[in-house]
Amino acid sequence: MIPWLYDLMVPDFIRIFLPTAPVMVRSVGAFILSFLVVFLAGRRVAALLYRRGFRDRVRDYDSYFSHSKTGTPTMGGILIVAAITVGATAFCDLESGISGLMVLTTLWYGGLGVLDDLLKVRRQSSDGGMSRSLKILLQLAFAAFFALMIGAEGSSPFSPELRTRLIMPFPAEASLDLGLLYPFFVVFAIVAITNAINFADGLDGLAVLPSAMTAAVFGFFAYLSWNVLAAKTFGFAEIDGIQDVAIFAAAVVGACFGFLWFNGYPAQMFMGDTGSQALGGSLAAIAVLSKQELLFLIAGGIFVFEAFSVLFQDYVGIRWLGRRFFFRAPAHHSYQHQGLAETKVVLRFWIVSLLCAVLSVATLKLR
Repeated sequence: MIPWLYDLMVPDFIRIFLPTAPVMVRSVGAFILSFLVVFLAGRRVAALLYRRGFRDRVRDYDSYFSHSKTGTPTMGGILIVAAITVGATAFCDLESGISGLMVLTTLWYGGLGVLDDLLKVRRQSSDGGMSRSLKILLQLAFAAFFALMIGAEGSSPFSPELRTRLIMPFPAEASLDLGLLYPFFVVFAIVAITNAINFADGLDGLAVLPSAMTAAVFGFFAYLSWNVLAAKTFGFAEIDGIQDVAIFAAAVVGACFGFLWFNGYPAQMFMGDTGSQALGGSLAAIAVLSKQELLFLIAGGIFVFEAFSVLFQDYVGIRWLGRRFFFRAPAHHSYQHQGLAETKVVLRFWIVSLLCAVLSVATLKLR
């Protein structure tokens, strides 16, 4: 990570304490610090965004459900980006390249979200952001860089025999060596996860709590991978710097809970693409660096379902068959059309996300 950033944000007494502090203590510290960054600055940032004209303009069909949300401050995701960066920078081991790569991923995708949100505000339209092709291109560019970094000798946290191996989330010995195809898989996974979180961000609090639960699952798995006894028991592969993945995940969880304070119904501010892109990039980095990419299909089941509803509607329903399978996609809008209140839709999605998280942890039994 950037040395001056570390010197700026980390007091001397923390620098002395961190190298010998237990991973659990550092994880709790990252969680608390990230939470406090959002919690303490949230009201002021929301007021500042409102005064500067960074306000949401819902789409026409959204007004059918939530016309009162027009004018709510958007781009609050800058708090999430700041909180994750501060928490990770303060408590991760910055001598390890894995920490810098995770923070850089958050900053890159958060930066894309900032640009997208700025264009929407400037053009006074929710559809006035970056074109889909440009956004995907920029996402792919960083994902390719990420894949290169984790695959190159000297910068990869993985051993040579583990570097291109895809580990299944079931029996410990179940894995598949993808060889030269693995970098392409990593690029696909990062872009897919990032956009899946973006699709789910449509109702107050809908995306932020499932993001926290998903990050908590991956952080728990990363901690088990670091713990020698647990890693041997469950057959986790040895990964250099895996403890920093657990700490980074704790920072993500803290940022999410802090933002939920202001994003719960009725939302005082929205995260915008700034927050959804940053959270998506963070979760993708955690999944890849913990070698648990396929676990996202279970832990992030809500996001997978939301992405499926969009892709199936657009590419199978409308383009191939000429019909809709959902009234609106993502699916949460379709449930609203059926008469469910927004709070009930969000609560049920939260419940399903919790079940997905529990099911993810239950896969340890199969190891």
